[in-house]
Amino acid sequence: MAIRSCLLVSAAFLTLGACSDTAPASTRAAAPAASTAGGDECVPIADGMYEMRDGRLLVSTTPPELAANNPALWAQEIQTGLQAAGIDWLGITMRDQVAVVTGSAPDAGAKAQGLAAGLAAIEGHPRAGAAGMLVVDGISVEGGEEGLGVPLAALAGQLTTAESCQAAFNATSRDRVIQFGTGNANISPVSLPLVDALGGVAMLCRAFGIEIGTHTDTRGADDYNLRVSQERADALRAYLIGKGLPEETLKAVGYGESRPIDTGSTAEAHARNRRTEFTVKPR
Repeated sequence: MAIRSCLLVSAAFLTLGACSDTAPASTRAAAPAASTAGGDECVPIADGMYEMRDGRLLVSTTPPELAANNPALWAQEIQTGLQAAGIDWLGITMRDQVAVVTGSAPDAGAKAQGLAAGLAAIEGHPRAGAAGMLVVDGISVEGGEEGLGVPLAALAGQLTTAESCQAAFNATSRDRVIQFGTGNANISPVSLPLVDALGGVAMLCRAFGIEIGTHTDTRGADDYNLRVSQERADALRAYLIGKGLPEETLKAVGYGESRPIDTGSTAEAHARNRRTEFTVKPR
């Protein structure tokens, strides 16, 4: 007898069970929305984990090694511990293999202490610490700069569409530039937190293709600028793969000076043209 998977609705999550014409009535009745005009009570669907958000069915991208656990639950456990330690303004957001330390710190010193406490709590958690999660700084300072990981934390609570992924990349990169060594492809240490935040977005959006495009200003020879920009794009791709991003997700492209956004010759124009853009592409 043919057996097909059908949706069983339970609170916010959907799990799969087998059903057929001979399935128990209680099982078949659990998914009335799946009925069709022809009386068939089951919707064929691939095995896997699913989540309902905003009325839409989301296929979970949680890796198999994490599927038996719940990163969102880990985050709750870690945050409860931080609150018990008196850091009640600090938050933890987790999804898939990404963790964001969030909150609004009263000053830069408190932010540094809060971030260190959040990192230590994640590393000390028996499951999150062993999962090799990419940890991103999403702490803002009251009256100051928004945390790098704020758009990532927002994305973690949304359906990951091409549009929401691109919006998260754009918001993370806005008014920020990844810095490299002069004339080379060495990523500046001061830019690593920004690269990590962009990598977190890429991790949640790995169902899509992601292009890392680097651009130079118009100074220097065309072939030199093209080579340096490609080396920088390659360096970013290699760094993110080292953080756990799948190789097939990321494509590195160096554009050199071929796509300026400011045709002026001022220092400000050159600074605007030296940029890295993360672009969501269909696979």
